[in-house]
Amino acid sequence: GGAGSSGSGGGGGRKARPSSTRSAASPTSAASSPTAAALRPSPRNNAGIRSTLGSTSNTPANDPQITPGPSSIFGGKIASRNRMVSILNGQAKIDKMAEAEDNRLKAKQAMTRGIFSKPDPISAANFYKRAADAYKACGENRLERLHRIASGDLQMGQDAYATAAAEYTRAAELAEISDETLPRKRQECHKLHSDAATAWANMGEKGRSAESTVKAAFGLIMGQDLTAAIDKKALARIEESIETFVPDPLNRKRNYRRNGISAYDDPNADPNDQSAQRNAVELAKQNIVTDSYAHETLFQIGAELIRRRHYESALYALGAGTASLEAEGFATVSLSRAYVSETVLTLAMGDTVAASQDFQRVHLQRTSYLSSRECALGEDLIRACDAMDLDALDEARSKTGPHRAALANLEPALRGLVMEIRVSGRAKKEKKNVDVVSKKPAKTASAIAPPAAAPTKPVLSSPKAELSSDDLLKETAASFEEMDDIMNQMGLGDDEEEDDDDDIDLT
Repeated sequence: GGAGSSGSGGGGGRKARPSSTRSAASPTSAASSPTAAALRPSPRNNAGIRSTLGSTSNTPANDPQITPGPSSIFGGKIASRNRMVSILNGQAKIDKMAEAEDNRLKAKQAMTRGIFSKPDPISAANFYKRAADAYKACGENRLERLHRIASGDLQMGQDAYATAAAEYTRAAELAEISDETLPRKRQECHKLHSDAATAWANMGEKGRSAESTVKAAFGLIMGQDLTAAIDKKALARIEESIETFVPDPLNRKRNYRRNGISAYDDPNADPNDQSAQRNAVELAKQNIVTDSYAHETLFQIGAELIRRRHYESALYALGAGTASLEAEGFATVSLSRAYVSETVLTLAMGDTVAASQDFQRVHLQRTSYLSSRECALGEDLIRACDAMDLDALDEARSKTGPHRAALANLEPALRGLVMEIRVSGRAKKEKKNVDVVSKKPAKTASAIAPPAAAPTKPVLSSPKAELSSDDLLKETAASFEEMDDIMNQMGLGDDEEEDDDDDIDLT
C-alpha cells in the first residue's frame, strides 16, 4: 500500500480523493527503487522542478494571456516561500530517496493493527510528512503531493486542522505545477483548496477559510484565456466565495450577483417580514471577515472579473470589499479608492443614474471622502457622463490632467476601464481585428471606397439643345397646366372663384 491506501487506514483518512485517483501503490513502487529514480529522472519530475524553481507563473507555457494558478493570483508570498533553492542529485538524492522510503514504511507500520497495538494516525501522519519533505528535497512533485495528501487526511481525522490545512494547501500548489492534464489539475486544485477551507473553518479561522475558498473557485479557470468569459459553474463558485468574506445582507451591491442565492436567504420566510431580515443582518455581522488585508483579496477578484468583462459580478466583489472596509470603522485611503472604483465600474456599465445616487447617498456621507482626490475624480466622471460631454470626460481621465494622481493609484484593470467609459452606453469591448485594420489601411480603404477614377470624372447631365422662343413658351405653358392639374387633384383648385378677389372694393 502507498500513501493513498495507507492514509485511508485506521478510519482517520478518506478513501476517495481526486488527487490520488492513480494507483495507490504508485508512491511505493516509485520509492522502492530510489536509485533508479535518481539515475533516470522522468520528464514529469524535471518539469515540476523547473516550475518550482524559476517560474513566476504556474501555467505550463508561462503565457501572460493564460490564467495562472490561484496561488500566483492570491498567494504570492506563499508561492515564493515554497520555492526551492536547490535540488539534490547524485548520491545525495539516492540517500534522501531511501530516507523517504523508510519514513513511508514506518507510516505504514504505524497504521497496522497488531495483537498488542492499534493504529496510530498521529505518528503515521508525521512519518508521511517527513517522507513528503524528503521527496520535496529530491524534486519529486507527484510523490510529495501524494504523501502530503495522506498526511493531511490523517491529521483531519485527529482534529489537527491547522496542520491538515497546511498540507492540503501545499499539495494544491504542487498540483498547479504538475504535468497532469489541465482538467485533472483543475479538479485536484479545486478539491484540495476546498479541503483546506473546510479545515480552517473547523478551526474557526474565517479569514483563512474564505481565502482558501476563493483559491478553490479560481482553480476551476486555471489555464483559461484571460479575456475569455467564465463558464456559469465557475462563476457561481467565485460568487459563493465572495459571500464567505461578506454576507449578502451587508453588501450594498448584492443585487448584481449573477448566479445562485445567498446562504442567508430563507426561502420559507416572508419577504415583508422585518424580523427575519433583522435576524439575517445580525447573523451576517457575526460572520463578516474584517481581517487585515481581507479587502485586497476581494479587490483582486474584482480585477480578475473586469479583465473577463463580467462587470456585474465584479461590482458585486467590489461592493463586498467596500463593506469589509466600512465594517472596520476606520476611514482610510483604501476606502476612498473602493468608492471611486465602484463609481468607475458603474459608469462603465452605462448606469449613470446609479453611479450618481451612490455618490450622493453613500460616498459623500463619509466626511473623509469629500477632501480626497478620488472624490474629485468620481465627481468629474459622473458630471461628464450625465451631461454627455465627451470633452469633459476626456479631460477628467487624461493622464496629464488634474486627476492623474488618483488614476495612478487605481488597479491597472480599473485604470484601463476608465479609458473605455462612454458618455452613453456600456463600455466598448475590444475588437479582435483592430490590429489587422491598422496594419493594412490601404487595402481596407480600397475595399470600402469606390475606384479612384470615379471621383475624378463625375457623371454630368447631357446638355440640352437650345430651345426657340415658341418652344420655350409651349414648355412653360405645359408646366403650368401640369401644376394646375396636381392642385385640382389635391382639392386646392379655385377655377370658379379665381376672380372673387377682383370684385372686392378696397377703396
